[in-house]
Amino acid sequence: MGQKVSETAEREIAWRGFHHVAVVTRDLDETVRFYRDRLGMQVGEVVDRPAQGAVSRHCFIKPGEAETWGLHFFESPDAEPHAAAGRLDSEPLLGRVGMQHIAFALPNEAAGISLRERLREAGVETTAIGSVGPIQNTLFFDNNGLLLEATWPKP
Repeated sequence: MGQKVSETAEREIAWRGFHHVAVVTRDLDETVRFYRDRLGMQVGEVVDRPAQGAVSRHCFIKPGEAETWGLHFFESPDAEPHAAAGRLDSEPLLGRVGMQHIAFALPNEAAGISLRERLREAGVETTAIGSVGPIQNTLFFDNNGLLLEATWPKP
């Protein structure tokens, strides 16, 4: 029998944050364009070979300079659309188990306002700028119907 890890030892694990979040897309090229051109994120090499059971193309998209890899998109043209796709003025996915949204951090209010304007100019619907505790935010959907949030500290 394996030895049980004590509660104290579990608390001492030195997590450094997320490495990546794996996401399925129906169209990797469209996803790359959305995250690179609309959000200004870094797109890694598009790999044309299987990884972790994937049978199609995949790539990493990084939201910044952190050591994390960010989002790892796997292309699956026959995948069903994400359950979150819907209207921004509703309460998306509350009461359902699973990922509700992905939140990205911006450095300040100017960056948040600039991103919101950039998205709106590209025809991407966004919410009004909101305020939750110490942050401000805006919500929007990506090309896959995933609910995304941009957050920044209150001025």
